[in-house]
Amino acid sequence: MGKKLRKSEKLDLILSELAKLRSEVKKLVRDRAAIAHQGVKAKPRSASGPKKLPKRTGARDKPDADVARSKPVLVQPPQVPQQTGRTPPQ
Repeated sequence: MGKKLRKSEKLDLILSELAKLRSEVKKLVRDRAAIAHQGVKAKPRSASGPKKLPKRTGARDKPDADVARSKPVLVQPPQVPQQTGRTPPQ
């Protein structure tokens, strides 16, 4: 185990880590600004929610309530028996 740190030593350690993080953030911001200045689109900060689509104009046809909706039906091709090498063809 490490030695016990006094409050002032803990505070000094925290402040030094904070200074390191600040310098890294400044460096990242500078790099991002350089990329944006070159005309290359930088990555977005966060993925925002889905954008709202513009509302359609004009009347939409609504199906009548008494008309049943048709359901899609999966059509399967007719099954053809596969010949194996053991039985002679007929």
